[in-house]
Amino acid sequence: VKYRQELLEKRLMERKKVALQEVQEEEERERRLEALRKQVAVVVQSDPLRMMSDTMAWKARTDTEREDEFILQKPLFTLTTYNEQQITSDPRLRFELALREAGLHKTLYAKEMLPKISPQKPPRKDTESTVFKI
Repeated sequence: VKYRQELLEKRLMERKKVALQEVQEEEERERRLEALRKQVAVVVQSDPLRMMSDTMAWKARTDTEREDEFILQKPLFTLTTYNEQQITSDPRLRFELALREAGLHKTLYAKEMLPKISPQKPPRKDTESTVFKI
């Protein structure tokens, strides 16, 4: 009986130690978090005038007097892309838009017809892939 009593007391002491250690770890964690909060605390004063004023980037974009800086800000390469008129002149796109407006773009008819419409100009031969051809 004494042996069991000692084992029970031993287990209780270990549980108390573990609980005390968890409490100490939590206190240490809270202390470290508080120190971190003090390091990253907000120290900026509220300045609505500065907040609502133009940024340097916006001023540089709208300022037409600085022509020399404008040249420096030009991109190195020009982008050759399609314009809106070129995109909307494609019959495949117009057909798809008409189907979409009618709510038929997900039907079987649309799935069958869209691949059958050819582009205005056939694609160049050098852009044709032979990867999926057998």
